[in-house]
Amino acid sequence: MFKGHGGHIKHIINHGNNGILDFSASINPLGYPENVRKVILENFDDVLHYPDIDCTSLRKYIGQKVGHSEDEIIVGNGSTELFYLIPRALKPAKGIVFQPTFSEFAEALKCSHAEILNNVLKEEEDFCFTYQESYFDDKKVKMVFLCNPNNPTGQLVEKAVILSMVKQHPDITFVMDEAFIDFVDEPGKYSVTHKAGTLRNLIVVRSLTKFYGFPGLRIGYLVAHMDLVKKMMEYKEPWSVNALAQCAAMTALEDKEFISRSREFMFTERLYLFNELSSIQGLSPYKPTANYIFVRINTNDMP
Repeated sequence: MFKGHGGHIKHIINHGNNGILDFSASINPLGYPENVRKVILENFDDVLHYPDIDCTSLRKYIGQKVGHSEDEIIVGNGSTELFYLIPRALKPAKGIVFQPTFSEFAEALKCSHAEILNNVLKEEEDFCFTYQESYFDDKKVKMVFLCNPNNPTGQLVEKAVILSMVKQHPDITFVMDEAFIDFVDEPGKYSVTHKAGTLRNLIVVRSLTKFYGFPGLRIGYLVAHMDLVKKMMEYKEPWSVNALAQCAAMTALEDKEFISRSREFMFTERLYLFNELSSIQGLSPYKPTANYIFVRINTNDMP
């Protein structure tokens, strides 16, 4: 039985990967950097030993990349592990999720016995997030999940809006999912990763598998104030990130040519796909900001 996610195409249709274009999972269509294959083969014997339990080298390298201390970073077995870790450690009485969005936010809150307050984004406003003070009228709300760009709508929230909201509500922990931020045209206008270590109520979660094309390895990280990191580490399972995933992530982050080529390819191809979908009667795609396109299907208008 599958949860409501993509990437299961060969199991669903009982077919191998050859000849199938899988649009159900939002992964870099260029695949992974060639250097990742090389480093995995070169370090394959690392599977004979336990991996670095704290991901020390990788945390240091990520810290250098994003301007934070290694003590402000946790590496996880994919970003999803971290989404479950956060409410498990911080124990919010109630959490806000803005729908439609990544389904694991609500699942993570549910597993931690938190009450879930679903705020539905309005179609007539193109599913854009707009700050409203009334969201926080309920004083039991102690955690908010936001996805930027949002999955699946692709809508973005500017960092000034996010930071203002975070600062106005210091007693609420804001969890920002920036899994697809590397696909965005101007990530600096939207990412708040640089502030996560200084604001005590902001946690930013980043994926390393979507942009770098190796979701089967499962690796992601979060950035937060070191006091939050210390608290969350008390609840984190040991050895959750395998040795090959750690060395693959380090290698991928170093590959500037792959990063540049992927972004250039994505900017061109997503516009092409958007225009082609727009030409099909009955489909109303929303202009994409990342590597996926949200489409309204107008069944009454279809030929």
